[in-house]
Amino acid sequence: MSSWTNTRRLWLYRIATLLITAVLAHLLTVWAVPRLIMQVLMNGPMAQKMNMRNQAAFPPPVNAQSRSVVMPSPDLLYSVCVFDLAEGPVRVRAAPHLPGYWSIALYSANSDNFFVRNDRQAQGAPIDLWLVPAGGAKGATPVPQGAQVVVSPSGTGFLLMRVLASDYQADQVQLETARRTLRCEPAKAV
Repeated sequence: MSSWTNTRRLWLYRIATLLITAVLAHLLTVWAVPRLIMQVLMNGPMAQKMNMRNQAAFPPPVNAQSRSVVMPSPDLLYSVCVFDLAEGPVRVRAAPHLPGYWSIALYSANSDNFFVRNDRQAQGAPIDLWLVPAGGAKGATPVPQGAQVVVSPSGTGFLLMRVLASDYQADQVQLETARRTLRCEPAKAV
């Protein structure tokens, strides 16, 4: 009888060890993977090549060979910026003035989307955002009049601006002008 109990106990320990290992692996993956992806996005070769830390960058239009983002949309033009609030607030401005869709989305260092503004919400008004870290901004840089204060849950993050480009060839001048209105600058440079 005691060998049957020992066998049961051994299987119980094995099952408990397997379950605990699976739960820990799952939690670590759910926590680590988004942060790792964002670190590569914000500090990887593409970010360094485009020099997009606290300044807007304008990748070329998407084509069949574009694969820096999984399944990019050829109907959208992208503008990007990696914001870093270590030295103080970052000001984001844009005035696309387009008849079609555009949006600006902000992502924290763990890939959480914490702010979005699009053409419908803006109703033709320019975007003027004052990004500050959750713990407060260094120094006493005053918020510019008319700027909307946005609190970032992390000290660094990613800005993605999308502009609908249904017919890029026909509307190239208007679309490029609109997306290049994006400014992403440290408060000291403003």
